[in-house]
Amino acid sequence: SPGRRRSAAAGGGPGPAGGPGAGRDSGSSSSMPAGEGDKEEAAPPPRPAALLRWDEVPEDFVECFILSGYRRLHCSAQECLASVLQPTNETLNFWTHFIPLLLFLSRFGQLLLLRGAGDVPFHHPALLPLWCYASGVLLTFAMSCTAHLFSCLSPRLRAAFFYLDYASISYYGFASTVAYSYYLLPGLSLLDANAMSRYVQQRLGWQLDCSLPIAAYRALVLPVALALAVGCTAACCRSRAACCAYPFAVRTFVFAMPLSMACPIMLESLLFDLRTRNPTLFVYFYRRYCWLLVAAFFNVSKIPERIQPGLFDIVGHSHQLFHIFTFLSIYDQVHYVEDGLAEFLKAPLAAPTYLGTVGYMLLLTLCLAVVVRRFLNVTDLCKQD
Repeated sequence: SPGRRRSAAAGGGPGPAGGPGAGRDSGSSSSMPAGEGDKEEAAPPPRPAALLRWDEVPEDFVECFILSGYRRLHCSAQECLASVLQPTNETLNFWTHFIPLLLFLSRFGQLLLLRGAGDVPFHHPALLPLWCYASGVLLTFAMSCTAHLFSCLSPRLRAAFFYLDYASISYYGFASTVAYSYYLLPGLSLLDANAMSRYVQQRLGWQLDCSLPIAAYRALVLPVALALAVGCTAACCRSRAACCAYPFAVRTFVFAMPLSMACPIMLESLLFDLRTRNPTLFVYFYRRYCWLLVAAFFNVSKIPERIQPGLFDIVGHSHQLFHIFTFLSIYDQVHYVEDGLAEFLKAPLAAPTYLGTVGYMLLLTLCLAVVVRRFLNVTDLCKQD
């Protein structure tokens, strides 16, 4: 948006004179010394493409308060891959999610394939929610790496990669709800009709049968979470496709909405003694939300680069910090999901089904694909206009 270019301009003057290509080809037209024309020399290795300033790249590519370190548009895939070892403003965006991707790939491999979750084979129905959850965690990190790495291939591919990035975050959020609904929520007193009826009678003196609202919640939690995931993806894609004054704030708020599906755990800690009954869940759950609050702060505030534009272009800008704290939040979540799985395997209350796990994930994938395709078509029409 125009606001992004103005934000960058506020922290520094115009880019180098001569434009993006200034000095890039200097010396390339020097004549060959006499007598050397018949000698064939090996071509020198290609030099890394020069990095650009904010006023040398298309407006849609400018990030708030980031003045330099931009890669040129229409890089080749090979140049994009090589840039992970170059000091660009996307390099650490890639590594702060690629290293966690490898870490979680190793952990889920142990849990699912090496029987780290117990003496159950990888195809056991009890592990279906964990497969869904693992696919969500791994996909969101992999798609983030892909978007940051290949975002300079072309404007259309940049839009496509970031739309898919938003879709993968929604996919992960729904996958978390699937894991919660089997491994964590059934063990809560809040969703136990007898325990809740006793609680209401002791606190309010009412004779109330809580079985009906609890049954309704159990039946609706996954359909509502699926609809929320699709709606959040559409809202985030719209914040990129349309003119939006505060796109980062909008996306942060939108992606915070699916966290409401974990409200039963928060209510459990308020109404019942969760700290004593399940200390692992209590500690990791609340620490995860602390990490998420810190991540949201950096994503919305654009601190520290807002304070000193240009100083944190390569290392230390807010998006890198956002990546680090979202990784920490998911790291803590994996801990308590794994603990919930261990308790579930001791006494499973309801066997997961393919329809109630993988079926939902496939339906969500189809819906998200439709949303992404629609916004890509809208982007193409806007460019034609």
